[in-house]
Amino acid sequence: MSGTIGVMSGELCHADFALSLMHQQTPPGTKLVWTKGIDIVGNMNSLVRKMEGEWLWVLGTDHVMSFDLLARLLEHDVDVVVPLCLKRSPPYDPVVYSHQNSKDEYVGYNDLPEHGLVPIHAAGSAGMLIRRHVLEAFEDPVFESHGGLNEDLSFCAKVRDAGFSIWCDVEAHLGHIGQISVWPTWRNDEQAIDLHLGNGEIMPIRRLVQPELVTS
Repeated sequence: MSGTIGVMSGELCHADFALSLMHQQTPPGTKLVWTKGIDIVGNMNSLVRKMEGEWLWVLGTDHVMSFDLLARLLEHDVDVVVPLCLKRSPPYDPVVYSHQNSKDEYVGYNDLPEHGLVPIHAAGSAGMLIRRHVLEAFEDPVFESHGGLNEDLSFCAKVRDAGFSIWCDVEAHLGHIGQISVWPTWRNDEQAIDLHLGNGEIMPIRRLVQPELVTS
């Protein structure tokens, strides 16, 4: 069953993403389309308009995946399915949500199982596999942002309202590439390390002490 891999990119493409995409197992007739720019909503809709075949697999160039991730997601006969992906900054929560609370805030999972296909309320679009019949149920533009909801959560709400289901394969993992610089420092009179994350946060960790060399 042919379909389309849709890639969204900024100015740069991470080498790890390029390598994992090159080695991805794809069905015959798979088309690759690429959008570049800072307009995420516009890029998402451009992917939808360019898609061919029976499915659209959405990727960003800040991700890395196993060679069989697409094949695994395609095995599921569901409307929308995502792999398990974590946020790239602490506390690294899964980008999947179980419900909305009384304040309409999206609530994540604290107890995802280790195995299986889990019905979810919403998810980020990273690695999202969408079947054509879902996209054809909506007028152009399919992706929009409403109020405080980004394009991912707005799309998931639209999917649910139309009676379609969203699932997460918790055994299908998608890596989220971040930016970390490693800085030497001292804490409590011991050598230590500060990890400076791309969002400005600092994660302190203890330095791993190398064992002394033993000479005879």
